[in-house]
Amino acid sequence: MVVNKIKLKWLLLFVITLQSKVVVARTATPLMIGVENIEYLPYYDGSDQQGSNYYGFSEQLLKLFAHNYGYKFDFYSLPINRLYKDFIVQDYIDFKYPDNPQWHQAYKKKYAEIKPVTYSNKILTTVTGIASLKKSIELSECLSFAKVRGFTSQSYKSYFDKKEIEVVETADTSELISLLILKRVDCIYISHDVLQYQLSKEFADATIYFQNHLKVDAQNFYLSSIKHPEIILQFNQFLSRSSHEIAILKKRFKIKGMEE
Repeated sequence: MVVNKIKLKWLLLFVITLQSKVVVARTATPLMIGVENIEYLPYYDGSDQQGSNYYGFSEQLLKLFAHNYGYKFDFYSLPINRLYKDFIVQDYIDFKYPDNPQWHQAYKKKYAEIKPVTYSNKILTTVTGIASLKKSIELSECLSFAKVRGFTSQSYKSYFDKKEIEVVETADTSELISLLILKRVDCIYISHDVLQYQLSKEFADATIYFQNHLKVDAQNFYLSSIKHPEIILQFNQFLSRSSHEIAILKKRFKIKGMEE
């Protein structure tokens, strides 16, 4: 009986030590998340080139996951095209956020067999469309556009590619809206959530209308990884188990997207 108790004691100590080592192993080396070097609040702001000041809904969400599962994340901010190269070719980063199977498909396809990308479950759906100073505008009236650098519209790509259409790109949504207010462009291509956030924070006196009667692009945000599909599975568990906390985060940042 005494021998069994001693064995049980040592077994418990072994399990506790093993669990501690797992936590230490998780937190010893920070995992690198590649993020876009643009300001796109309330979703995220990666405009700080060092990545140290990455913030917004996405930063809070990913840090909540890291805290719950014993990881440490560092954010690595790059232009979108360079980000995909570092993610897929250079193997420098562990995760990319946000990502979507439809983005940069041709580039991913070249490496699909040797470097398959694993995607998480959907985190949110962003609705992006046309906004104007006019309450109602037709697409044919939009002869000049401003949009976020590196973003491709599913609905308006062919229109943006027309020779007679002027397209200005910027990495700052505040600048995007300023171009419209100053009438440097006729219309802007912007997320509904981003527009409402900026109007409430920086442009309270401006009246800009999201054109709901025109086509919109509904795109999902995912977390992706080549190196760590097992952590993507954990992240999916987190999305399911922490749905209430995530809903509170979305409410705090006034994220509606496509209401589910």
